[in-house]
Formats: sequence, structure tokens, C-alpha cells
Amino acid sequence: MDTEIVLKAIDYIEHPSINSTLKDLGILSKIEITGEVVKAEFALPFPNIPIKGDMIGSVQIIAESFGFKFLYTERLMSEEEKQHFLEVEHANWKGGSAACSC
Repeated sequence: MDTEIVLKAIDYIEHPSINSTLKDLGILSKIEITGEVVKAEFALPFPNIPIKGDMIGSVQIIAESFGFKFLYTERLMSEEEKQHFLEVEHANWKGGSAACSC
């Protein structure tokens, strides 16, 4: 299994409503491969995000399609991380005129 290919594929996963990757937004805050396991950490800007499962699932699908087991943790973003997220979101919003209500 080529871990570099898996990591590169995960790097390209975009947010469903923002023309930016989960990694660039800071949502996918850590990703590592140890043996046959992909471990990811998701930093969420707000609690109770309705599309959280979709975002996590998009990484899981890639990991499992390459034969890896997928494990993840989640946490809320720090204020600094959240400000970065909001700036990138504002610049790249594709869901209409309203801001993301993630």
C-alpha cells in the first residue's frame, strides 16, 4: 500500500459548500498513517455541524478504498483556528450569498 498516494488523495478532499479542501480550512487538522491504519483529527469550527458525518465519511471512504482501517478523533477549533476557517470560508463560499452555517 502506498501511503503517499493515500495522503495525497485525502489532501484533495473539498468541503461540500466551500471551494477549499478540508485540510486548507483546518478541519482536517492531523492525518497520519501507522501500519495499516489512517488516523485523522477533525477540528470543527462549531459544535453540532450537520455535515460533519459527510466530511468525516469522505476521508474514511478514501482510506478504506486503499485497504486501510480508519480511526478519527474530533475537537472544536481554537479561536485562532476558527478565524482562519472563517476567512477561508468567506473567500471561497460556493453555497450562495449566505455564509456557511456549519
